[in-house]
Amino acid sequence: MPIEEITRYLHTDTRTGRRNLHMMLALHCAPFLKGMKESAMLSLPRNQAVELGRLAAQAGLNWYFLFHEDGKDMVFLYRRDAFHRYLRRPDVERFLAERGYFEKDGSEAFLAYRILGELSRRMKRYFDGKDAFPHEVGVLLGYPTEDVEDYIRLEGRDFLFVGYWKVYHNEQQARRLFAAFDDARERTVREVLEGKELHQLCSRYAS
Repeated sequence: MPIEEITRYLHTDTRTGRRNLHMMLALHCAPFLKGMKESAMLSLPRNQAVELGRLAAQAGLNWYFLFHEDGKDMVFLYRRDAFHRYLRRPDVERFLAERGYFEKDGSEAFLAYRILGELSRRMKRYFDGKDAFPHEVGVLLGYPTEDVEDYIRLEGRDFLFVGYWKVYHNEQQARRLFAAFDDARERTVREVLEGKELHQLCSRYAS
């Protein structure tokens, strides 16, 4: 994608702030928007984070404000039903339960909110200098549990290669997936350059 074209897009007319938001979503959240991932996360200035909330509601997306730091909001985007199913996947549920994210009663009520609320608390403790970074956020963003577990165990060393995350297992499968993610980003950026809004960027097949 020509960087000059993206730069020119971001500096045209009075809708620059909204244009910038759509381009940020295309660059950082395309696989999620196209239904290839259950969630995404990005950091935005407060005014854009509020605008994203309005746009997400129109697009049928859910969002959670994780924390505010250095003038920016960290926003977690997800589709409720798909994200709930993902959280109950056996390997994901085991990983999160081992790290204290599931209550003992196993209640389904507001499951995503409870888990994201706990992540928010841990993020805040990290930025306050009171705890280590909660690397389990990787699993909540759809990274393979085995890759996240080895990343934590090996402290980020001895990986096979780096793409959208550090890969420790299934290298060829990961490379194919990353190529598909790249293609989704390319297509989404083009759609933004054509003037499409968030609800038009979302795959109609995602649930």
